[in-house]
Amino acid sequence: MSTEIKILKQVLSNYSKPMTLNYPSAVSPDRKYSQIPAGLRGIPERDNDKCIGCRACYFVCSGRATSIYDSDAKRKVEIFLFRCTFCAHCQEACPEEAIKMTDKFEIAVAKREDPSARVVTELDLLKCKICGTPYASKKFVDRAYERLMEKIDQKVKETVSSDFKKVDGYCPDCRRANGVGFDTHTKKHVWLEGA
Repeated sequence: MSTEIKILKQVLSNYSKPMTLNYPSAVSPDRKYSQIPAGLRGIPERDNDKCIGCRACYFVCSGRATSIYDSDAKRKVEIFLFRCTFCAHCQEACPEEAIKMTDKFEIAVAKREDPSARVVTELDLLKCKICGTPYASKKFVDRAYERLMEKIDQKVKETVSSDFKKVDGYCPDCRRANGVGFDTHTKKHVWLEGA
């Protein structure tokens, strides 16, 4: 046998083995996602208990995959996976760490309306006591109060807490319009000290 034929056989023998991985598993059938590289940003998941409906994910979504729908009593925060670019900006922006990028990547469904093509969270909305306008989720207001009390100076903590409770239940417009009646002006502490 000539040398050229031996070399050709050796070269072709290297190409007779499969060059691709079996789908979905390259190692064993019980390890479905065995070929996932480390650090893969897959389908986002939202922890419904942590989500406060603050809309941070909506404002940073580069693919316009996140939508916010407010009805009379509910806020629906939705990620449409077919539009998602898996950039993880929503995960970075979430103040409550409610969004996490997973290593799941399969999102094929028969119809766009399929519920598995969306990540949906529903929250109860508070209505303004004066005008009746829904303005924020209860979880958002409660978390804002907790964060405020964590950071506030001890000298004014009691006053700020009572001021917060005076305006709790009112939308921003009604708070602004009735601020004098609520007696919650931020400079009132300076005025009182100067008197």
